[in-house]
Amino acid sequence: MDSKDNFLKTFGKFIKTINKEYLVGISNKGITNRAEKDLAKVSNFEYETKDEGIEFKIDDITCLISEDIQKYQCSCPSRSICKHVIMCYLYLIENQKEIFKLENSEDEYKEDNEEFLKLKEFKIEDIKNKIGEKSLENIVKRIEYGINFTIKEGSIIEVDFNDEGILVKLLDDIENSICSCKSKELCVHKAEALILYKLEKGYLKLEKLKDFIENELLFNKDEMKKAAVKLRQTIEDIFITGLSRTPITILDKLNSTAVICHNYELPNFEKSIRDIREEFLLYFNKNASFTAKNLLNKLTNLYTRTISMENIEDLNKLSSLVGEFKSSYYEIPPVELHGFGAEKWKSKSGYEGITYYFLENKRKQIYTYTHAIPTYYDNVKVKRNFNEAAPWELNCSVQELSKITFKLVHGKINSANRISSSSESKGTIIDKSYFSKLNVENFTYDNWQQLLEKIFLNENGKNENYNLVFLSINEFGEANFDNITQEFSLPIYDKEKNVCKVIVKFSSEGKKIIRTLERLVKYKKTHLFMGKVYIDKEKLMFYPISYYDDAGEVENLTV
Repeated sequence: MDSKDNFLKTFGKFIKTINKEYLVGISNKGITNRAEKDLAKVSNFEYETKDEGIEFKIDDITCLISEDIQKYQCSCPSRSICKHVIMCYLYLIENQKEIFKLENSEDEYKEDNEEFLKLKEFKIEDIKNKIGEKSLENIVKRIEYGINFTIKEGSIIEVDFNDEGILVKLLDDIENSICSCKSKELCVHKAEALILYKLEKGYLKLEKLKDFIENELLFNKDEMKKAAVKLRQTIEDIFITGLSRTPITILDKLNSTAVICHNYELPNFEKSIRDIREEFLLYFNKNASFTAKNLLNKLTNLYTRTISMENIEDLNKLSSLVGEFKSSYYEIPPVELHGFGAEKWKSKSGYEGITYYFLENKRKQIYTYTHAIPTYYDNVKVKRNFNEAAPWELNCSVQELSKITFKLVHGKINSANRISSSSESKGTIIDKSYFSKLNVENFTYDNWQQLLEKIFLNENGKNENYNLVFLSINEFGEANFDNITQEFSLPIYDKEKNVCKVIVKFSSEGKKIIRTLERLVKYKKTHLFMGKVYIDKEKLMFYPISYYDDAGEVENLTV
């Protein structure tokens, strides 16, 4: 068999995999339709088979094509795929049996191509080099998040990203594959489609795919263990010295330790050290809000985490423990989000804001969006900013986010399910949000003992909203306000008479919560509440954020 015969065999197999739709994908519908009409008018199509391709003569135009579409040659002035190129491929598709003599080679063709060998052997390293480290990382995160896709395998492989309006058609030669985004290069959609195909066929394992993400491999465990030892020694020195004998120079030492954490890229540990420094600052300034217990809890918590950092071998757990300085956001498929609460807060670093909570029913996952502003603005401007337009081009104010259901397209989230305000994301309001439409059975409790076991005794990894719950309260106890501590307390009981206590300190932020709770207690309105549970002095405590009225609409306690 000479080189020309080899070429015809290879080219014939390629022609068998393509159709008119494919040609529309590499050009457009207008060019393909025009080529189809012009081809119908041609009575005799002249062509000559050469070693490197098939050469066609169309009037005074010469066109050379092969199985590598990108290497076409046409004598017309067009700088992109023209109607002449499409006419040639259409002619070959219509006359493939006569030209390539494929009528008796179906079994041979099927045997040679059933596994799409080139796609199977296409290396992830090559994908990474073509699309970049960041894009590959986003693909991995999207796969872990969950993508709605279907794969149809025939003469070509079709990967349909059902919710996203993206269709990829993979040919054995990835360079000839097409995407509905019209990219001629290996776009992220083609790369993701190829990876999904490899995973689906078992040619690739997800854990192996993760090995190609650089940020997991960047951890220098030896260096981190050195930092952990320094942190542990600092905390041990504080414990040995004791609070009353600790000199004020500890502030400088803690500041230096925070710098060490920053240099070793340990953001969660740096934040903890700075929080401990703030506690010592309150102590030395004889501030009434200082308590030795708060300081001890923070020191103990940090000490435990430093020991964990010294011993953890799993890179994913280490990544979660260490944290990241700047959140990395990745695009997720379209989601329908139901607002179910909002919490106002104020930080020591000069910001105040509102965090909005959303539920995605399909995956039963909680998401948050935080709108924060500097507190150095005057009160009028702060109030106006909190009532500005919502992000994602939603037709409402930002304060209405907790009370609506909306669809978010091209949304971006980070590893903590925080939603980015990216201008690329677009939202559409669907309806008001009602509690009856929320799939929150995994987060709802009417038995405090079960809550304790699931939230605090569970050994599974905890995210930042692990203690966010919905409480179905059976009855209120007797409310009390302590004039000395300036704290409002309210026992709440489940059906088994187990008690959980609400403690709210009187402040400009807490005043609204106290008044609302007093009103609800007075009228015995034991609505369903949403908030955060925690343990204090070995007792179960609850900080309420929102409740739901008789119609199931959210009422926020702090906003």
